[in-house]
Amino acid sequence: MSFEKIQDTFKSYKRLLEADTLGSFDFFTYTICLDSIDRQAFDDYIEARRSKDYLHLSRIAPLAIHEFTHFIDSTSTVWGMNHLQKMNEAYSSDDTRGGTEHDFYKAKSFLEHVRSLRLPGYYTLVDCNKTPVQPWKYSITMGKQFGLDGKVSHNPILFSNFENAHGEFLARSPVSTVSLLEASAMSNEMVARLILINELDSDAQIVEKQLYIKEALSYIYNQDITEYSVCVHILANILLCEDLFVAFQVCSIITRLVLNFPASLIQRVLDCAKIHNILNIPEGHEFETRMQLGIKNHNLGVLYYLICNALPKDLLEDKSKLIPGIEKALNKLGLSLEIMSNAATEEIDKISQELDDSKLTAINALSHAGVDNFKKIPFASTNLDFSKLSLPSVYLGDGEEVTIFRNEENLLNTIGIEVIFNELYNGQKWVERFSEACTA
Repeated sequence: MSFEKIQDTFKSYKRLLEADTLGSFDFFTYTICLDSIDRQAFDDYIEARRSKDYLHLSRIAPLAIHEFTHFIDSTSTVWGMNHLQKMNEAYSSDDTRGGTEHDFYKAKSFLEHVRSLRLPGYYTLVDCNKTPVQPWKYSITMGKQFGLDGKVSHNPILFSNFENAHGEFLARSPVSTVSLLEASAMSNEMVARLILINELDSDAQIVEKQLYIKEALSYIYNQDITEYSVCVHILANILLCEDLFVAFQVCSIITRLVLNFPASLIQRVLDCAKIHNILNIPEGHEFETRMQLGIKNHNLGVLYYLICNALPKDLLEDKSKLIPGIEKALNKLGLSLEIMSNAATEEIDKISQELDDSKLTAINALSHAGVDNFKKIPFASTNLDFSKLSLPSVYLGDGEEVTIFRNEENLLNTIGIEVIFNELYNGQKWVERFSEACTA
C-alpha cells in the first residue's frame, strides 16, 4: 500500500525538520500526509464546517492549508515548475523508461537538488544551554558552502545569527530554500487561523487570539527551528515590525516573489542593483561580492534578503503603502511586478509545454494543475483561495485518503493519490538506487 511506503520513506529520509509531526509534504512524490489526523477527527471537521465549531476547525484547516501551500509552491511557481522539470528528467532517465547511461546523471543531480532544499545540519548551530530570553538580537553573515568533494566551493551561504537579550549566542541558521517554503506555508496557516478566530464572538476572539499569539511567539522564539522562522525574523528586523502577523503577511508576498523569480531576470538585477547602497555597505566590500555571486547562482535566500533590504522603511505605516512599497523595492533591482509577472508566466508556460511530452502521467497532471493554479493566484497575493485551486487528495494519519477542499473544476479530481504516489515513488527509488552507485 502506498501509505505504508510513504511512511517508510519519511522515516528513512526526512525532508524537513524533526518538528514536522502534525503534517508533511514529500518533495519526491508530492504526497501530503496529515499525520496527526485520523478518520474520526476528519469526520468531526466536516461536521464542524457546518456547525462552525472552532475547536475542530482550528485543528485541521490551518494544518491542511500549511501543507497545501507547500504543494502550491512546489507546482505553481517558477521554482516549483523547475523542481517538477528536474524531477521529470531524473525519473525519465531510468533505463526501464527508455533512458540511457548518458541521461543517468540527471538522477544524481535531482537527488542533490532535493537534499539542498534544507541544508545539512552541519551549517546550523544551536546552543541549547542558553535560555531564549527576549528580545532576540540578530546579525547576518555570509559564508561558503562545501562541495561534494569536501572542498570549499564558491557558492555563498547566507546565515542569520541569533543572540538572546543578554547577548548570548543561541543559534546560527542558514537562509535555505526550506526557510522560504516554510515561511510561505506558515504565513497561510496564520491567515487561516486568524480567519477562524475572527468568526468567534468578541469575548472568545480575545481569548483565542491571545492564546494564538503565545503559540506563534513560542514558534518564532524557538532556537531549535530557526531555519523555519529565519525569513520572518529578517523582515521584522529590517522593517522594525513588532506585529508578528503583519510581518508574516509581508513575508508571504516576498517569499512568493522570490519563488517566482525567473532566471531570465538574474542578469538584469546584476546590472541594475547597487547592492552596496541597498545594504548600506562600502562599495566593493566582500559581502557585496558574495551577494552578487549568490544572485548569479539564483540563491533564493540571497534574493530574499536583498528584496527585504530594498523595502521602504515606512512600508508598514499604512496598508495602502504595501504594494507600492514592494514596487519601489523591485525598482531598485531594475524590476517591477509587471516585468516579473510577465517573465514568470513565460518561463512557466515554456516548462509546461516541455512537460506535456512527459512519459509520466503524474508529472503531466501536476504540471497542468500547476499552470492552472499559477494563473488563478494574483502575483503579489497575501493569501491563497484554496477552494478555487486544483489540489490533490491527502492521506490521514491512519492511511485514509480524503479530499479537503471540494472543487468541481479541480484538474486533479480524476487522478487519485495512489496513482500519483506509486508512479513518482518508483522514480524516487530509481534516483536513490542509481545515486548509491556514484562512488568515484
